[in-house]
Amino acid sequence: MSYVVGDAVVIQAGQFAGKRGRVVSVNTGGVYPNYVKVYGTVVRYVWYRDNDVRPAPEEASVKPDDSVTHPSHYTWLPNGVEVIDITEHMNFNRGNAVKYMARAGRKSRTTELEDLKKARWYLDREIHRMENAK
Repeated sequence: MSYVVGDAVVIQAGQFAGKRGRVVSVNTGGVYPNYVKVYGTVVRYVWYRDNDVRPAPEEASVKPDDSVTHPSHYTWLPNGVEVIDITEHMNFNRGNAVKYMARAGRKSRTTELEDLKKARWYLDREIHRMENAK
């Protein structure tokens, strides 16, 4: 079955079998070929083989703007990509720098400059770490 971002699904396998969610990412290659990333009410997201989920009725929708598990200041990227989808492939310092740059001005206009300074702080730590690793 081919899924697209936004499809309502029911998980059929694993510890979350029977739980409902929405597809937030579709992977056609790489580490998880033919997998879909499902966002739901129990977990932030989990990768599933596309045959481990089935279409769900439209009423199976989940709230896409939950401030804890799916905050709007991290979910403005196209195609359902969240900032964490990018940063989870980086080390801690680089991921945090990207996180603070991405949310600068989106979480709060009053903390925009502070977020950019935090991003710079994490970049400086990463540069220092790399220079001292030689």
